[in-house]
Amino acid sequence: MASIQRLVSPLTGRVSYRVQVRLRGHSPQSGTFRNRKDAERWASSIESGIREGRHFPHALARRTSFAALGERYVRSVLADASPARRSNAGRHIAWWLDRLGNLSLAEITPDHIAQGRDALASQPYTRAKASQGKDGATVSAAYRRSGATVNRYLATLSHMFATAMREWRLIDRNPVADISKKKEARGRARFLRDEERDALLVACAHSTWPALHTLVLLAISTGARRGELIHLQWANVSLNALSPEATIQCTKNGDPRRLPLVGKALESLRALQTANGGASSFVFTSPSGVDKPYVGFDAHWYAALARAGIDDFRFRDLRHTCASYLAAQGSSLLEIADVLGHRTMAMVKRYSHLAEGHKAMVIARMVKERGL
Repeated sequence: MASIQRLVSPLTGRVSYRVQVRLRGHSPQSGTFRNRKDAERWASSIESGIREGRHFPHALARRTSFAALGERYVRSVLADASPARRSNAGRHIAWWLDRLGNLSLAEITPDHIAQGRDALASQPYTRAKASQGKDGATVSAAYRRSGATVNRYLATLSHMFATAMREWRLIDRNPVADISKKKEARGRARFLRDEERDALLVACAHSTWPALHTLVLLAISTGARRGELIHLQWANVSLNALSPEATIQCTKNGDPRRLPLVGKALESLRALQTANGGASSFVFTSPSGVDKPYVGFDAHWYAALARAGIDDFRFRDLRHTCASYLAAQGSSLLEIADVLGHRTMAMVKRYSHLAEGHKAMVIARMVKERGL
């Protein structure tokens, strides 16, 4: 029979539910879950599995290697995932396989995970092709993973074990649940001041890659990500409709998103379409003449930044610029999240201080209308 105990952490106040399943003639099974429904569902499954002779988690865990779990996870769970998720999760899984691949699931303890977490944070890695230095020697830039990156690796591993526990019944506990996450730095919120924006647009208009001006205008006015814009195709752009828009088919979270096209961005996009003349299916096509997106435009981007005299600015900050402008104009955080395509409000909290004026106006209007 199963018993469920409600636990409250004295340090964080976090509520969890500990389940114990005891049936005569069988070893007791236990697990901890974040909500009661998951706890009840797990307990019911364990009880029925034991009665039917299907539940032997320790034996299955000893017979199943972590490498086999990784292979099954990629084949089944990631099969229907977005390309971006498959790429990121695949990189994470490959790292963990290199470290834990020769162990069975029963042998992997929280200590193994904690050591892996610390190794991720401390080991340098390279993320660009090696280049030749002034002396002719090969040089590779070394980096260290941020706390946020380490936590993404842990999240992928945790989902693997959670799937093995809840769906495949290979283990009875997720070892990642006992591991603390790394502290994450506060999100960057660099955005263009009005004079910086004007200088950058002028510099982009004089770029040797003419489409850069359109790309930057779109990034500022729609808040779309670099990859979303670069892979945009003319087939997904409607310039002559009553409400011109572009549709991003493949986004970071997997949901298609419509981008309203207005103002100078719309004018510039129409001019770019005329110049393209149907030669390429991509809006921002490669100058080589091959029908593919121009992914490597960084040289033009950095040249424009230098010409405009702008320091400490990345292309991603154009997205922050859009959000900051929206907040300063009185848009709510919910509206900003909708424009940027965020599923949760957590990512737009960094702009909350810019929306304080709008919050005061909303409260003042309510007070006046209610006579308070």
